[in-house]
Amino acid sequence: MKGSFPAVLAGLMAAILALATALGLAKGGLHISNHEGDLLHLADIVRREVDGEWPHLDFVTPLGVLAYAPIAALAALGQPLGLAVIWAQALAGAVLLPGAFWVGLSRLDRGWACLFGAGVMGLAVALASGGPEPWISLSMHYNRWGWAIAFVVLAIAILPPRGSGPGQQLADGLVLGLGLAALALIKATYLLACAPVALLALALRRDGRALATALAAALAIFGGLTLVAGPGLWPAYLADLLEVARTDIRPYPGDPFLTVIGGAPTVAGTLLYLVAVILARRGGWRREGLLLLTAAPGLAYVTYQNHGNAPVWLFLLGIVALALRRPGTPPPRGLMAVGWSALVLAAPIFFSLFESPVRNVLAAETEAVALLPGDQGLWMPAKRAHQVETRSPRALDLERPEWWGDPGPEPVVFRGSALEDCIITNGLVGWYRAISEDLAAAGFAGHPAFVADILSTYWLFGGVGRLEGGAPWYYGGLPGIEGAELLLVPQCAGDIGARRRILATIEAGGYDLTELRRTRDYIVLGIAPPAANAR
Repeated sequence: MKGSFPAVLAGLMAAILALATALGLAKGGLHISNHEGDLLHLADIVRREVDGEWPHLDFVTPLGVLAYAPIAALAALGQPLGLAVIWAQALAGAVLLPGAFWVGLSRLDRGWACLFGAGVMGLAVALASGGPEPWISLSMHYNRWGWAIAFVVLAIAILPPRGSGPGQQLADGLVLGLGLAALALIKATYLLACAPVALLALALRRDGRALATALAAALAIFGGLTLVAGPGLWPAYLADLLEVARTDIRPYPGDPFLTVIGGAPTVAGTLLYLVAVILARRGGWRREGLLLLTAAPGLAYVTYQNHGNAPVWLFLLGIVALALRRPGTPPPRGLMAVGWSALVLAAPIFFSLFESPVRNVLAAETEAVALLPGDQGLWMPAKRAHQVETRSPRALDLERPEWWGDPGPEPVVFRGSALEDCIITNGLVGWYRAISEDLAAAGFAGHPAFVADILSTYWLFGGVGRLEGGAPWYYGGLPGIEGAELLLVPQCAGDIGARRRILATIEAGGYDLTELRRTRDYIVLGIAPPAANAR
């Protein structure tokens, strides 16, 4: 592209970043309306990283270092958590901008280049979870970043470059290598979805220069991280991934796989994807059709593994279908129809993403309360924060009981008495705050506790001490239990199946338990490892 368009494209993307960031800063933080459990999970990890802990080495998580490092780095500089998120998203967008710019410059017509760049920036800086729902949520921010990077990587892999020569090859290789390395360090499922497509594309083009550049860029990132964190990071990361792969606690966060690809809300998109592959192959774009087909299983699996199962990939499908045209010839009608249809199906998701900073700045402050202790720049409606509501999981047969954990055939009996058979459906923040205040008043503040639930963030509210080596989100086993002084058993749980699994594992392990306090909301026990019993 010649003339002023490169500046226009870069300016458009920079303007989206600047506007979204300015809106968040003007509000002074974030007014969360949903997924507060995910926000507590984020706060747990960020606080640990600010204090010098490393994921995988010091606590269990299947998410890579880069999923939270930008937020933690800004929080370490003194930014309240809400503002640290806003600045971190701006940073993520700024890092993504050159890659999205290169896709537009090297592979797309002007209109599609602008749309692609805007979509990538929207994914980077949105304040929504990545679906069409009209809420403010920090749930799965790393999924949005993963989609944005994946779109850049897959667009370079699938779409034919409009130029040639060493400069083109070096730029392609650099973007592919850095993008794939970033996906490996954010969420591994995105890497598994994109790496085969990128490697096949370079092999089909016989582009050894781009392949060598991509490998060098990725190895430079991995090597630098190894120097900083140590070589033990990689086996620890693999161990965390294997632990999650083996777990049967929420093995998938939404619909079953066949529903994700063939259910009533998604089958139209799946059929469009298959039609795009067929039309591309029949229209002479045999290589591009093959690469698009190769990408399909990975995109479906990423969608299946993401909460909400939003088919964000429809945006990329639309761009690819509309970009496949030969210079000087009319665009193929079939692919044009597929491309526009895919963009129409993707529109509710992206409207929600782009509206989210506006929804945040318009949120009512009079009804908001602080989500965490201290001035963290995070608020939510008082009714959702403090009005605790619980229900029996057996009453949720029509409300996706798998989200809440398998309750088992009978209520859990722990140390001779049945625990309450209930889950928390609203007021999670109020629940954590009230129990933490009671624990602190009873003298348990500062004592590390293993929590028999899927989240263990009572320590954020000062009720107990942080458990070193623990898991901010429980996937299985008893991570960090050797450092626990207390076992905290909530009567109502976020995931009743996780509570049952934890207590059964502790009792089977022969841990020495001494009940210290029992209320209608929780039981707290002193805990000692089995080896201590023999002394």
